[in-house]
Amino acid sequence: MYPVSESFKETIRKSHVTKTKIEIYDMKNDTIISTAQPIAGEVSIDNRRSVRRECTLEFIDKDGTLLPTNNISSILLPYNREVKIYRGIVFSDGTEELVPLGVFVITSVDISDSPQGTKITIRGSDRSLILARAKFTNHEFYIEDGTAKETAIANMLKFRYPKVKTIFPATGQVTTLLYPTLDQSSDPWREALKIAESASMDLYFDENGIARMRPIPNPDLGNAVATYTDGEDSILIQVNRSLSIDDSYNGVIFTGEGTNLSIGVIGEAFDDNPSSPTYRKTYGEVVKFMSSPTVLTVAEATEAAQAELKKVIGSTEKITWDQIVNPAHDVYDLVKITRAPVGVDKILTLDSITIPLDAKGTMNAIGRSRRF
Repeated sequence: MYPVSESFKETIRKSHVTKTKIEIYDMKNDTIISTAQPIAGEVSIDNRRSVRRECTLEFIDKDGTLLPTNNISSILLPYNREVKIYRGIVFSDGTEELVPLGVFVITSVDISDSPQGTKITIRGSDRSLILARAKFTNHEFYIEDGTAKETAIANMLKFRYPKVKTIFPATGQVTTLLYPTLDQSSDPWREALKIAESASMDLYFDENGIARMRPIPNPDLGNAVATYTDGEDSILIQVNRSLSIDDSYNGVIFTGEGTNLSIGVIGEAFDDNPSSPTYRKTYGEVVKFMSSPTVLTVAEATEAAQAELKKVIGSTEKITWDQIVNPAHDVYDLVKITRAPVGVDKILTLDSITIPLDAKGTMNAIGRSRRF
């Protein structure tokens, strides 16, 4: 959850004045070239996607300043342009508190006539798209033996995206793979995700456009950062509950496939909680099999299996809800939801949230249950 003041947390639950701010950047110079106010739009954040943050924005261009032309100085172009999005609160004393929702590369611009004027709709993806598109064109990049995995990832990102900013903790693991073993057309972002996954790390671009890495959060540990319950002051609008055995893995087996390994490297993790509905001894073993050439020891394979289990455990029950917008939320937040009519009273892990940018919109969230 993005850090906000106690006043923000209290005000967000009551009637309040919202504010949205859009900054448009020239990527070449990393400078703000304009600001604009959308009439609608949304930001979606989903930890199940390789590109975690995406956005849609709609503008009415009344004076022609936003209308793209063939001139490279046009403000809204799907080339060399980024937008940074904020949503927050205007307090009664006129002060503001805004939450950044992401930095997005503009991927498409659509222009149409409307009764209000020229309507411009843009779509964007976070900066991981820059790396996904910057595929390797030669075999110049390599990783030396014994390189720490966090260093290997940072070097890979900077090789194809020199301006990238990174904040990576130590993984305690090294890679002995020698690149160029990558194909000439390999996707740097996907390759970086693979190394992060092998180190049990979550790799993503955050709300300020910085590449970050952190241990994959354990949904069974920690306290809820917010509680939403029934009652007169409830901010919940609608709650839906779904129980299904689809994708309900309760075990992960991770295999190391390094070419320099003389013996098989296998690690496993299972739901061994007797109070869990997917407890292996009562539910049976439903296993997700994974492998990586960057997993080099049984300890690393076991750690990777445990990390993946954290991502899939609890998916037998998904809770979807709409609520008054709290833009400070992020995926992997722990949220306590109580909704008696549908039998929900538990702490959930946020897997996906969609934050609208218009004042009357509601926030949609998807969460999964803890095992207990």
